[in-house]
Amino acid sequence: MNNIVKKNRNYWPHAIVIVLILMVCACSLVLKIAMDNPVQMDSFYLEKYQDVNKDINKIRAKQKIFEENFKLEYKTKKFTIGENNSFKMSIKNIKDQSLVENAKIKLVISRPDTNDFNQEFIMKSAKNGVFIFDGIKAKLPGRWQILTKINIGDKSSFNRYEVYASN
Repeated sequence: MNNIVKKNRNYWPHAIVIVLILMVCACSLVLKIAMDNPVQMDSFYLEKYQDVNKDINKIRAKQKIFEENFKLEYKTKKFTIGENNSFKMSIKNIKDQSLVENAKIKLVISRPDTNDFNQEFIMKSAKNGVFIFDGIKAKLPGRWQILTKINIGDKSSFNRYEVYASN
């Protein structure tokens, strides 16, 4: 009767080893995905993020002053793929309702998901109060971001506007 020995097996050490192996595999998979898909720099402020981080309080203060004095009006709603497009915008002085013509504008056309298709333009004067940027080429359908840095004297502003491209 004592010859029958019941052998109990413990499986929990095997489970711990399997979980550790799966965690290592999952970590290596996450690293591979991260290396294959690098992070794109956010280009909203059209400068390196280190410079923006250092001066963010000044940038926001200038933005607030700009928004109290000026209003932007965008006149372009869509782009056509494969053609030379133009982007039109105007800046209105809120106090006297006049159109601003002496602004320096840096404009970047960008896709929201990548910086590979960025196009950069700089305009220093307007025609009848309208700033016109010509030679814009939308290569892909969908959303395109218009990022602007506007300087009028000591006032500056950063803005984002979206335009859709289609055939």
